[in-house]
Amino acid sequence: MEERRRTRARGSDSGGGGRRPSSRAAGAALRRKVRELRRLVPGGEEAPAAALLVRTAAYIVRLRARIELLRELAAVYGAAPAPLELADGADAASADADACAA
Repeated sequence: MEERRRTRARGSDSGGGGRRPSSRAAGAALRRKVRELRRLVPGGEEAPAAALLVRTAAYIVRLRARIELLRELAAVYGAAPAPLELADGADAASADADACAA
């Protein structure tokens, strides 16, 4: 009886508790992720899966470079950080604009 319980637990398809999902569930999850990548990565719609992964890696590198460039430009030009949300739900930029208008 104990052996039967272990076999059922191993073969379960719940996906929780650190167990590996079944190959069908893993295939479905992979297809969803590839579909999402195709939607997010420029030019990904027509790329085969292997090329999609290469495009994704290149896109991530370009995005990181763009972020770094924007950070450097913000440091050079002394741009203020992104507005913070205040307790009443208004953002800091609109609070500053209201103070200047008064």
